[in-house]
Amino acid sequence: MNRLIFIGVLLLFGADLFAQKILLVENIHSLKNFKYYEGAEILFQLSGSKGRISDHIFDLTDTSVIFEEHGEVKMSNISFIFRENWLIQILRGLSLTGGVAYFGVDSFNRLINHEGPVIQTETLLISGGMVAFSFALIPFRYRKINTSEKWQLKSIDPDAF
Repeated sequence: MNRLIFIGVLLLFGADLFAQKILLVENIHSLKNFKYYEGAEILFQLSGSKGRISDHIFDLTDTSVIFEEHGEVKMSNISFIFRENWLIQILRGLSLTGGVAYFGVDSFNRLINHEGPVIQTETLLISGGMVAFSFALIPFRYRKINTSEKWQLKSIDPDAF
């Protein structure tokens, strides 16, 4: 009986449980889109400025986004949104960890087996190359989405429907 009451309450108030506004970054030419909810962190650049701004979304209106620290910004003033590329981040972490681990394991193995030299040139080149590769991936960490060309910003309010 309690389960039926609980399910009934969820069905009656289900739409109100998800009462968050959504900032939709949508590609005009395809079905690709990204959603940002209230409270989500977003990295963006304003028109006419050079630096990136990282802030949390506080509220959304039809034409503007209200941020916690930066205040109200019109959607037309946001020129770029930066999305983090998670695959590059994983590859960076694995490459850095693998390079350091390879150096440590090979050097420690040669040390406990009393082989000389403890650090070989090959080990140094391989582990150094892996670490250098992880640092070479830093510029590819973020994907730059231009909101004035193929991408557009929309505010969606599920309560308005």
